[in-house]
Amino acid sequence: MSWKLSTLAIALFGLLASGLAQGGQNALRQQPSQSNNSSVVAAADAGSLADAKPTDKELIAQQKTCPVSDQPLGSMGKPVKLVYQGRTVFLCCQGCKKTFQADPEKYIKKLDDKK
Repeated sequence: MSWKLSTLAIALFGLLASGLAQGGQNALRQQPSQSNNSSVVAAADAGSLADAKPTDKELIAQQKTCPVSDQPLGSMGKPVKLVYQGRTVFLCCQGCKKTFQADPEKYIKKLDDKK
């Protein structure tokens, strides 16, 4: 009988760990970035273009491309929303986040030059 309890406990622990892992991933995305550049803050994923908030949709449509890769926003999945010195910037993917954070002024200037 004790092996049944152990098996049940292991199964319940696995389900609990799985649920925490899924919920924990969303919580991690919403935490501020721990980069060396404290003025760059990561926000939650912008979501797919269809699921984005109207204000995010408008900003994505205005920006059009990722300042790091020059790829169209939404072409690499969910655009990543960052806030740098109060300005919202979208990137095409998480892969561009580290590059942006290494030299945000360069990419902000690139966005400004396109306007």
